[in-house]
Amino acid sequence: MAVAKQIERIFGSLEAAGFPRAFQKTLLPEWVTADVLSDEAASSEVAAILAKRLGLRASPLFNQAPNVESLRRRDTKYKRSIPSRHKNLFAATSVAASIAESISAACGRPFVSLPADAGELRRHILESFKGYWVGLRNLLMTCWASGIPVVYLAELGNGVSKMDGMVVHTAGRPVIVLSKGSDLWAWQLFILAHEVAHIALGHVCPDEILIDEELGVDSYALEDEDDEERAADTFAIELLNGRRDATYTTSDAAVNGAELADAAFTFGKKNRIDPGHIALNYAHKSGDWKTGVAAARRLQGQNPPAQDVINQAMWENILPETLPEDTLEFLRRVTGSLED
Repeated sequence: MAVAKQIERIFGSLEAAGFPRAFQKTLLPEWVTADVLSDEAASSEVAAILAKRLGLRASPLFNQAPNVESLRRRDTKYKRSIPSRHKNLFAATSVAASIAESISAACGRPFVSLPADAGELRRHILESFKGYWVGLRNLLMTCWASGIPVVYLAELGNGVSKMDGMVVHTAGRPVIVLSKGSDLWAWQLFILAHEVAHIALGHVCPDEILIDEELGVDSYALEDEDDEERAADTFAIELLNGRRDATYTTSDAAVNGAELADAAFTFGKKNRIDPGHIALNYAHKSGDWKTGVAAARRLQGQNPPAQDVINQAMWENILPETLPEDTLEFLRRVTGSLED
C-alpha cells in the first residue's frame, strides 16, 4: 500500500536530515498502520508525533517542501569520539533529549547539586544507602534522591548509532542518559559514575548536552587529552575506589576469569569497592579484556541485566500520572521496559 504523498515527503525530509526511514517508523505508535500511512488526512498527525518524539517544530513538517527545525536550541559537546569509528549520533541525540525532557517533567524531586569532591560524595553514598560498596543500585538511588533522573536508551534499530552516555541539562536539572549496549552492571556503573562526575564538576550548563560517544575498551579511563574527560575519569575512579589513582593487577599473569572474580570479590568486600569495577579496571590496566569481562560477568551471576536495574529505578522514581499515555508508551518502548 502506497504511503500518502505528504507523509512520504515528511519521511524523506527527515531521512535527509539524518533520521533513517526505518527508525522513523519505530517512533510511531502501533496504531499507525500501513492503512493510516496511506491516508493523506493523517499527515498532520504523523508529523506531530514525529516532531514530538524528535524534539522538532511540527509546523515546518506540514509544508509542501517539509524542513526540519529543532524545537529548542541546545549547545552540544561531543566527548570521547573515536576518529576511526565516528558515529552519526543526530538521531539518537534527538530521541535522548526528548525523553530527557519527559523524565525531567515527571521527576518529583528538586535538583540538588552534588559535592564537587569525589571523596565526599563517596562517603555520602556509603552512609546514606545500603551496600558494601558504591555500586550501580546505590549510585542510581543517589542520583534520583538528588533530583537527577537516569534513563536507559535501548536499541533504536539498524543504522542508528548510539552514544555510551550523555547528560542533558533541561528544565533546570541534569538528566543522565545511559545507552551502552552492555548488560553488565560494572560497565553501566563506570559510565554512570563518569556522567555523575560531569555534573558534579559543572561541565554541563543549562540547555547544554554533553555526549560521551564511547567509554569502551579503547577509552575506559584516564587516557583522553580532553581536560574535562580526564577530570571526570579521575572523579569517577575516586568515587568508586576511594582513591583517584586506583589500578589493579594480579601476581599471576595467567589468571583466568574465575580466579580474577574471586580475588576481586575478596578485595572489593574488604575495601568497599565494587568487584565488577575491579575486574574491568584490571582489564583496562592489563589489556586482557576477555578475562576482565569474564570475571565481571561471573560476579554478576544471576542478577538481572543492568538495563533492567536502571529501568526499575526510573519507574520507581517518576510520577507516571504527570505524563500522557502516549508518552508513557513511547518511554516504555525506547527504554526497553517490559512493564512499569
